[in-house]
Amino acid sequence: MNTVKKKARGRPLRSQSDVDLQAIGQRIRELRGQVTQEKFAALLRISQAQLSKYELGQSAPPLGVLAKLATSFGKTVDWILTGHSDWPGTNKAGPGD
Repeated sequence: MNTVKKKARGRPLRSQSDVDLQAIGQRIRELRGQVTQEKFAALLRISQAQLSKYELGQSAPPLGVLAKLATSFGKTVDWILTGHSDWPGTNKAGPGD
């Protein structure tokens, strides 16, 4: 007898993802420095509440926000997502880091 697997609907749960949202949030917080969330959020053209969700690892920043962070602070999107980068002149990390 053939059985049909039920398809999962919607986005995968955070627990089903290999992305470390808390680490991404820590790197965003590092970029923010001493600037208030309100001012930093205005720079990114997002709400302070949304920035807070990114920093706490409760939500993933969209590509537009990642790109804005990278260009504004001289980092790569790879660094924001993983903590290391293969781009020359940036926070370069070797293989296995």
